[in-house]
Amino acid sequence: MIGTSDQVEGSRWRSESWLRGVCLVMAITSIVPALLALSYLWSNSDLMGYGYLIPASALGLAWLRRDEVTRALREAEPPRAGAAWVLGAALVESVGLLADVGSLAGLGIPLLLGATAYAVGGARLARALTLPIGFLVFMIPPPSFLVDPLLEHLKSLVTLASVGVIRLTGVSVAAQGNRIFIPGHELFVANACAGLNSIVTLLPLGVVVATFLVNGAWRRAALLASVVPLAMFGNIVRVSLTAVLVSRFGAEWAVGSLHESFGAATFALGTVALLGVARVLK
Repeated sequence: MIGTSDQVEGSRWRSESWLRGVCLVMAITSIVPALLALSYLWSNSDLMGYGYLIPASALGLAWLRRDEVTRALREAEPPRAGAAWVLGAALVESVGLLADVGSLAGLGIPLLLGATAYAVGGARLARALTLPIGFLVFMIPPPSFLVDPLLEHLKSLVTLASVGVIRLTGVSVAAQGNRIFIPGHELFVANACAGLNSIVTLLPLGVVVATFLVNGAWRRAALLASVVPLAMFGNIVRVSLTAVLVSRFGAEWAVGSLHESFGAATFALGTVALLGVARVLK
């Protein structure tokens, strides 16, 4: 007996629905333990302390694209090889978890979500969710073999630039490594003042600003390129101002909550500067 076209279509729809369900279950099963592992890294890292905000921000970006996502789901054309892509991404995620490699486990999350979007809704759904899923790369802890040497270079750069600024104020100053010497005091340019924290926190903000406030690919690229110099400038101001205040009013300006407030002020300065660049480029 030959089935009618409606029966064939119904059978095909049930088969595709079952496959989509399997892909979603596979993705959730792999992502939840990875997020738990990442949350531990975020809570114990000065560099990635903002990591909790990234998944929430990605959900917000997906919500802003809900109409496009809904249309993509209604007109979905799931590829036959979609499940294979999900399986491959899940294997990457599993290897990262088993090997206890935070960077690989973190990278597996956007890979797995992208593969799942492609498997469930085809290329159209994957395109609609490119920004929210891609935004998740900012929650991935960078490997230490990259962070450690980068921090040393940045601290040297901030130290040298800050010494030049301090001299302009008339304060006697010298430097050795990441140490700054002013009359009666010795200051250290710590990791928090190196600029890397500012860079990694301003970059996600830069992506959002570039997406919604700037038009044109080259303008958006220029805005993102400005993040690094803006972050470095803010930290040079922070270190220079601290040294000048310590030379005038004492060492209490380099410790405690007063000094910590300089970090928040540095981020605020970078944010305002970033919005200013966006306004110019717009």
